[in-house]
Amino acid sequence: MHIRQAVSADVDSIMDLYDGVSTAMVGTPYDCRWRRGGHPSREFVSGLVLDEGMLVAFEGDTLVGAVGTDHDLGHDYGELPWLCDVPDHLVAVIHLLVVREGWRGGGISRQLLAACLNVARARGMRTARLDATANNAPAIALYLSEGFYKVGEGVQDVGPRDDPHVPFVVLERVL
Repeated sequence: MHIRQAVSADVDSIMDLYDGVSTAMVGTPYDCRWRRGGHPSREFVSGLVLDEGMLVAFEGDTLVGAVGTDHDLGHDYGELPWLCDVPDHLVAVIHLLVVREGWRGGGISRQLLAACLNVARARGMRTARLDATANNAPAIALYLSEGFYKVGEGVQDVGPRDDPHVPFVVLERVL
């Protein structure tokens, strides 16, 4: 497997990856409730790519995973008891960690997360923050095992139009 910085030519494949993963999760206990045309939006993913904030994992020519990073804490987090009180430009906010169905369970998420944290450290970030849907026990377990701590909970407005409110947990790891 090879992890690299995403480029503009990857955006269509990244969007297809998110669409395929979110569609496969519909109705399962781990449904992240992402929906194409809603979240993640092409605009958001393209912005991450242009800002060099998106990593992609390939197995041969197959895109098997992706993760994004920026400094946007979002309006949904509110006031939380952060572990590290630093300005936003020193915070790596991790978004949209995903692995293609059929490649899960082989450590790709862990490798993408490690690569993301390494890039954040190299760029001088002091802390990493992320959120995960409250129903995604495997993702939360991964983050906790990698040194993240739960700092809060909330509800995001990123689900499908008929039920946009998605419960989530917020985690942080000091770098």
